Amino acid sequence: MTGVRPLFFSLVLTAFLFVSCATNQQVRQFDKPTARLVDLKFQDVQLDFATLMFEIEVDNPYPEDLPLVGLNYSLTSGANTFLTATDARPVSVPPNSKEIVSLPDKVVYERLLRSLKGKAGSTIPYRAELQLWVNAPKIGQIKIPLRNEGSLALPEAVEITVDGKTYDSLDVIYVFTPHDIVDKMLMLAKVTKKDLVYDLGCGDGRIPVAAAKKYGCKAVGYDLDPARVKESLENAKKNKVEHLVTIEQKDIFTLDLSEADVITLYLTPEMNERLIPQLEKLKPGSRIVAHNFGIPGVKPDKVIRFTSSFDKLEHKIYLWTTPLKKAENP
Repeated sequence: MTGVRPLFFSLVLTAFLFVSCATNQQVRQFDKPTARLVDLKFQDVQLDFATLMFEIEVDNPYPEDLPLVGLNYSLTSGANTFLTATDARPVSVPPNSKEIVSLPDKVVYERLLRSLKGKAGSTIPYRAELQLWVNAPKIGQIKIPLRNEGSLALPEAVEITVDGKTYDSLDVIYVFTPHDIVDKMLMLAKVTKKDLVYDLGCGDGRIPVAAAKKYGCKAVGYDLDPARVKESLENAKKNKVEHLVTIEQKDIFTLDLSEADVITLYLTPEMNERLIPQLEKLKPGSRIVAHNFGIPGVKPDKVIRFTSSFDKLEHKIYLWTTPLKKAENP
């Protein structure tokens, strides 16, 4: 009997160590992932966009891939919150590893500088608050809060020359109009096959292409950015309407608009106002249709509100018919 007790004790000790190791593995397996913001910088600066790059170190404690499903962020300088956005990138961190993941987001450069009241090339202090969403095994989606402070170098503005005049990023704004809003704009303007449509600031050419494809009319798009001009031409070719669509690299404030039957706009109120002398030269009965922003001092014939299926937000669409009518003083 004396030899049985040591054997029994050994078996108990072995079982305890086995259970202990298994328990430690389970604890590790169900640890939550962690992350920290390592760096924040601008790169790949273009005429209308700059890429804001988030470098985030993610620790994946699981024996399988950890998918990153979304990033919400807010950037503040002083008391001014100058950037907020939500972005989704299909990225995964390998099993049981710690890895730095690069998450890029495109920023409209002109809006960035205006919201900061800053200068291109300057350095500003920033405070970042982020929420990184990950799809954790056996848990589901969880949010990892991140915070950081530091200095952010604003990129130098890119310059181009058009017709002998130099322009930079502050002169170029490109924010696309959702396709269903484009359709509503053209419908409100009552475009026909006989019309000539001018899109001022055409971006990727979606409005001239839609007008030509749906109504069979001729359409001209104007943009300063050579990248947008190239994109528009490719879009027209892809949709087989290059025989109806013309794209030109021009300053919209130098154009003679008198031949147009329909003008489409998605510009700031200040830019719309600058166009008034040119718009006043349109033929009687010409239509001007604008997305989201009116023409200061000019009374619209109609304003409609429409919720886009793209962003689930309500958009305004304005219609004017020439000759323009001055808005009544409040």
